[in-house]
Amino acid sequence: MAETPPPFALPAAPGWRPLAGFRRLIDAAWKVPGDPAEAARLRGDQWRAVVDQLPASVIATAIAVVLLLVALGGHADLLPVLPTLLALVALNGLNFALWWHERYRRSPEAPPRGIKAGLLLALDLLIGGVLDVLLILQVAQQVPSGLHAPLVATAAGAIAAAAWMFALLPAVAIAWVIGACGSLALGIMLLPLPWMDGLLPLLPLYAIVLCMAALLNARLFLQGRHAQHEAARDRLTVSLLLRDFEHHASDWLWELGRDGRLSHVSQRMAERLGHPPEAFIGEPLLALLTRHLPPNNPEAKQRLDRLGDALLTHEPLRDHALHLQIGGEDVWWALSGRRLEGDGGWRGVGSDVSEVRERERELLRLTDQDTVTGLANRHQFHRRLALYLGGGGPISPCTVLLLDLDCFKQVNDSLGHAAGDHLLAAVGERLRDSLAARRGHGDLVARLAADEFAILLRGELTPEATQRLGKQLRSALRVPVTIAGHEIDVRASIGAACAPRHAQTADPLLRAADLALFAAKAAGRDRLVLYEPAMQQEAQDRIALLADLRLALDAGQLEMHYQPQIELASGKLLGFEALMRWRHPSRGLVPPAVFIPLAEDSGLIVAIGAWALLVACRDAARWPGELRVAVNVSALQFERSPIELHVLEALERSGLPADRLEIELTESALLNDSSHAIDLLTRLRALGVRIALDDFGTGFSSLAYLRRLPLDLLKIDRAFIADLDHPRAGPTARAIVSAIHDLARALGLHTVAEGIETPEQQQVLTELGCSLGQGFLYAQALPRDATQAFVELAHRQGLAAAREAHLDSVNPPLTSWPSTRMQLRSSMQLPDTRFSAGDH
Repeated sequence: MAETPPPFALPAAPGWRPLAGFRRLIDAAWKVPGDPAEAARLRGDQWRAVVDQLPASVIATAIAVVLLLVALGGHADLLPVLPTLLALVALNGLNFALWWHERYRRSPEAPPRGIKAGLLLALDLLIGGVLDVLLILQVAQQVPSGLHAPLVATAAGAIAAAAWMFALLPAVAIAWVIGACGSLALGIMLLPLPWMDGLLPLLPLYAIVLCMAALLNARLFLQGRHAQHEAARDRLTVSLLLRDFEHHASDWLWELGRDGRLSHVSQRMAERLGHPPEAFIGEPLLALLTRHLPPNNPEAKQRLDRLGDALLTHEPLRDHALHLQIGGEDVWWALSGRRLEGDGGWRGVGSDVSEVRERERELLRLTDQDTVTGLANRHQFHRRLALYLGGGGPISPCTVLLLDLDCFKQVNDSLGHAAGDHLLAAVGERLRDSLAARRGHGDLVARLAADEFAILLRGELTPEATQRLGKQLRSALRVPVTIAGHEIDVRASIGAACAPRHAQTADPLLRAADLALFAAKAAGRDRLVLYEPAMQQEAQDRIALLADLRLALDAGQLEMHYQPQIELASGKLLGFEALMRWRHPSRGLVPPAVFIPLAEDSGLIVAIGAWALLVACRDAARWPGELRVAVNVSALQFERSPIELHVLEALERSGLPADRLEIELTESALLNDSSHAIDLLTRLRALGVRIALDDFGTGFSSLAYLRRLPLDLLKIDRAFIADLDHPRAGPTARAIVSAIHDLARALGLHTVAEGIETPEQQQVLTELGCSLGQGFLYAQALPRDATQAFVELAHRQGLAAAREAHLDSVNPPLTSWPSTRMQLRSSMQLPDTRFSAGDH
C-alpha cells in the first residue's frame, strides 16, 4: 500500500522539470491544506499575519519618502512628484486604517477573511508597488549622479523587504513584486535614464527570485501554523480527557514542583483529605501524608519513607502503596507517577485501593484458614513451622502434635458429611480452648486433612509436659458431642515430636510426629506417643516388609492354615476357620497382625483376599463330609474389591458347594455403607453362603442395626472367653457371654466362641448353650497337609484321636505347596495392587 505523502511535501519528480516543479511549489504554497474549517482558519492566519505588517510598511514608506526628498535637496522640483506622494499618503493611510480596523474593531468571533479579501489586499499592494516605483523613477530624473547607486540599492531593498513582509500571503507578495518590478521595467524603457539601462536585464530574474522566496516562506508559514493547530487540538483533547478523568474517575491527579511541594491537587484528592484544593497548593507532599499516618504503625512509616526515597530518583513510581488514616478510618492509597522533564517535578495518579486491599486480606485469610473449623489450614501451618525452624537461620525450639480422630470415617459415613463437619468444628473449638492458658505463646492449631489436626507449640516441651498436655487434650475431646440426637464419643490418637531434639527442619520433624502418631494407633489408639529414634528404623522395616509382601503372593510365600471349629454339645468337627500366614524366606513366619495392616494400607489386600478365598475353597473341596470353611474378609477388602465376583470365582473354580463357605466380617466392614452392605450380604446368602459377624461385642453396632443384617452366626471375641475361668473377672465375663448368646438366639443366630484354651472355659460355654467353639484347646491353626491329615483321622477315629495326634506333633515340618504359586492377577483378572493406599 502506497504511503500518503505528508502535508506540504513536494513529490519527487524524475529528471529536471522546472515548470512542473514551479507549479508544485505554487500549489504547495497557495493551496491551504485540511478540511474546509481548517483551511479557513489557516487563511485567516495568513490574512492576520500580512495585515499585522501594514503599520511597518506604512512607516517604511514614510521613511523612504523622507530620505528621497532629503536626497533631492532644496533645488528639487516637487510639483511632478506631488500627485504620487498624495496617492501614496492616501494608500498608506488606507492600509493603516485597515490594520486598525482588523486589530481593534473587528470582533474576535467574526469568521476569518476569505480569498476575496486576500485578492483585494493583493490589488492594494500592487497599486502600492506601482506608486513606490513611480516615485523612485520621478526622483531618479532629478538626483545627482553620485546618488544613482544608493537610489538603486534603496529601490531593490524596498522591493525585497516588502516582498518578504507580505510573503505570508503569496498573492499579496507576488502582486507587490509584479507591480514594483513591472513598473520599474516599464519606467526604464520609457524614461531617458541611461544609467538605469543595466538594471533592465536583471529585473525578471530578480522578480522570479523574490516570488520563489515568497512561495517558500508561505509554505513554511502554513506548515508551522498547521502544526500549531494540531498541537493545540491535542492539548485541548488531553485537557478535556484529564478534566473528565478528574470529574468521573475514581482516581485523582497530583503534581509536584522540583521542591517536592504540591503544584496541582485535583478536586477528588482534596475531597478525600477534607479540604479545598487551594489549601494544599504549595504544601510538601510528604509532610501532608505524614500528618495522616496511623499512630504507632512502623510499617506505615516505612512505606512513606520509601516513597520519599523514590521521589529523589528518576525511576517511574508504580503503585506505591501507603497506609493512611483519614477521618479516623484506615485507608490504603496507591501512587503512580513520572518525573517531569525540564523542571524536575513529578506528575502522577493516585487511587484509593482500600477495597482492593480488603479483598486481598480476605483472600489471604481464606488461603490460610480452614473453612470448616475456622482453624489454620495446612498452608499456614507449614509456613509458621518453617518460620520457627529458621529457614536456614537460627532455630526457635518448638513442639509438634499430630492428632487423628479415631473412627471418624464411621461417623461421617453413617450420619452424613454435615454431621462430620459439625464434629470437626466441635473438635477444633475444643482444641483451641484447651490451649487458652498458653495464649500469647505463639501456638497454632490447624486442621491438615479430613480428620487430622496439628498443634504447633512454641518451645520444646519435656516428655512429662507433653504427656500432660496430651492427657488434657484427650480429656477435652472425650466429652460426647451431640449431633442430630446422636451422642458421639470422640477419641484421638496423638503423635508428638520436638525441635531441635528430634529434627531441625520441617519435613523430618513432621515425619517424626507422623511416626509417633502411627505408633499411637498401633498401640491401641486414644493415647499420645512421643517420637523415639527407634520408630524410624521400624518405619524403614515396614517399608522393606511391604516391598517383600508385594512379591510374596507370586513367590508362593503365603500359606493358608486352618483352625478346627467344634460343636460344643457333641464334640463333633464341623469345619475350619482359614487363617493366612506368611513364611518369609529370612524373617520366618510373619504374624497376620503385622502384614495384614500393611496389605490394607497398600491396597494389596484386594489381591491377597481373592487368593485366600480361592485357596480356602480348593482345600475345603478335598475335605470329606460336609465340613465348612470360614474365610475372613477385611473391611477394606469388603469395601474396595468386587467381593461377590471373587466368591463366585472361587466357588466355580474349586467346585465347593456354596453352603460350605462361610464369610466372616467385622462390624467396621458393615458400618461404612450399611445399605450397600446389607444388599451385598443378601445376595451372597441367596447363593447359599453363610455370613458370620466376627469379634462381636468390640464394635459399635446398635441392636436395631444388627437386626437388619442378614447373618447366620455371631462370633464372640476371645477377650470375653479368656476371662470365663478367671476368679474375679469370671462372673462378669460369663454375664457378657450369656447376654450375647441370648441375643443371638433371639435373632435366630448361632454363636461361635473364639480362643477356647481350657476345659473350664469349654464347660461354661457348653452350659450357656454356645453352639460352636475354636481355640488351642482343640488345635492350633494347621498347615494344609496337617489339616488334611487331621480331617482324615477325625473322620476315621474321631476328634479325640485327631487332637491327640496333633498334640504329639505340634510343630511338624512344613512343606511348600505348589498350589500356592498362582499368578492370580492373570488367572482371575485381579486389579494391579501396586499402588499407594488411599484414605481409610
